[in-house]
Amino acid sequence: MENCSNSLKPTYCCIALLESCFMRCKMCYKWQEDVSVRHLDEPSFAQWMQCIKDLAVLCAENKPQMNFAGGEPLAMEETLELIRHAEDLGFDALLATNAYLIDTIKAKEIAEAHLSNISISLDGVNARTHDFMRGVEGSFLRVMKALDMLSVYTPQTKIYLNSVITDINMKEIVDLVRWAEADGRIHGLGFQAVTQPFSTPEQDDWYVDEKYAFLWPKDQRLMAEVMDEMTALKETGNFRQPFKISNPAGQFKVYKRYFNDPAQFVKKIRCHLDTQAINITPAGAVHICFYKPPIGNIKQQSILQMWDSDEAVSVREQIRQCRKNCQSMVNCNFKDEEDYVV
Repeated sequence: MENCSNSLKPTYCCIALLESCFMRCKMCYKWQEDVSVRHLDEPSFAQWMQCIKDLAVLCAENKPQMNFAGGEPLAMEETLELIRHAEDLGFDALLATNAYLIDTIKAKEIAEAHLSNISISLDGVNARTHDFMRGVEGSFLRVMKALDMLSVYTPQTKIYLNSVITDINMKEIVDLVRWAEADGRIHGLGFQAVTQPFSTPEQDDWYVDEKYAFLWPKDQRLMAEVMDEMTALKETGNFRQPFKISNPAGQFKVYKRYFNDPAQFVKKIRCHLDTQAINITPAGAVHICFYKPPIGNIKQQSILQMWDSDEAVSVREQIRQCRKNCQSMVNCNFKDEEDYVV
């Protein structure tokens, strides 16, 4: 086993604090479980705190952004205290949220947690579009109110928006960029191409399954025009500072190819996630890739032990052989300098 001090360190870290959510999103099925139910096999608060401390040691020389996600992480009482702990240890924390629970009180609590970044889901400029995709009427207005609260009570927190590109909102993607830039409170807007909905059985041809096919872009000409315009906006757009499109221009070129032929692997060479990502599930399982077996669990051992373990070596080899267009490859862990096919 290699000593972790001599190995590559993660450049991406995501802690999913709970699987459940009270929304009814069309591209995520984590809502199928009651959000109020806490599982007996979840790590304790102390174990989560120790996990973050261990990550600070593992990544001492170059701490990655630490993403706190779910489900809906604000539905968990301890989330903001964990974020404060991460920030105190030098991590640049990001909270991914649907913003539904952000009122005056919650905004003040977010400020007290010293949160650096917040990413709010917004899937269109029209309330009807966003509410349909999120499955809860009034969710668009909740996002608008959350933006008001955050801008007043958490001025130190950078506000980002995140949108999932589907057939439903394809016509609103460019307008969403222009709206977000004009708003004045938003630092950036990021996009993800729709992939197989979370918490559903793995399926290679999910996009033709009648249960999910409505999400997949049907009008290939429109899709190509939108992706080309997004590429141009990223490359030549003269946005007000500090607003930006978070995606690299090359990612929209990859999206264009992915939407045209989802079965064809988006890279010329192997997956690059074997040394880059660390993901932790609500049960405490640690994954380099969510589609591969865990390398351990924070309830039983330290991440410092797991990162270069025999289990990690085995999983990394599996990742090197993988050719799946997954959420990580297409979206979260896209690297513009990597060898993608466009």
